[in-house]
Amino acid sequence: GHSDTVSSCHFCFEDTKILSCSYDKTVKLWDVAKGFLIQVFEEEHKAPISECNVSADDKRVITSSYDNTVKAWDMETGKMLWTIEHEGIVTSCNISWDSKYVVSGSDRENAIHIIDAASATVMAHVQGHHKSTITRCCFDPDNRRVTTVSYDKAIKLWDMKTQSTSITIKEGHTNAISDCCFTSDGHYLCTASWDRTLKLWDVKTGEFRCRGPISLNQGHEGSVSSCLFSQDASLLVSGAYDKTVAIWD
Repeated sequence: GHSDTVSSCHFCFEDTKILSCSYDKTVKLWDVAKGFLIQVFEEEHKAPISECNVSADDKRVITSSYDNTVKAWDMETGKMLWTIEHEGIVTSCNISWDSKYVVSGSDRENAIHIIDAASATVMAHVQGHHKSTITRCCFDPDNRRVTTVSYDKAIKLWDMKTQSTSITIKEGHTNAISDCCFTSDGHYLCTASWDRTLKLWDVKTGEFRCRGPISLNQGHEGSVSSCLFSQDASLLVSGAYDKTVAIWD
């Protein structure tokens, strides 16, 4: 598949294809049923690709890289559409569910960038958003908020309308937070951490403010590295450094 570490992968085109990216500086599109390579997006990034994302309509691919850039690609042609330069390595990227905006996190000044996907202009550059490297950033399904998690153990929700941080959670985890994801209705946010736990936050009602999050503790003996909800939000899957995958009800 790739000649180096695969850093992220996503199903697309109604689960008939998989998009993957790698430290080998390429992004590849695969046919699921036949297992063969359809498209290669290459020769643009000059360093490992940290993350790739695909728009909901499967027309755009967004990539972030240690070469300090975020790039957008045309899925059909495999050609690069635009590049945004950052001051530091870009650790994560995400495209909003309506495909209008891109968020990225860079390790220089622990900043996030909000980018207009159509005009390729930076709408917001929030410096010092976290106190340490941002590990993951993602839009909620309403395209109203951006969630970021970091080595600083904090969770932040940044409001697109007010252009400010609406929620900061510092007490949730006792070690670095590696990943975050929303349920498809935006009701729950899940965070995965090196403290070997996952937490479920009811961000729709804000119930976590008085009752705290739902904690998933017994699944892993090692640092949790990733988490993802099923489409209907009945299941959560998590992966960890203990070489196991856990599936939660």
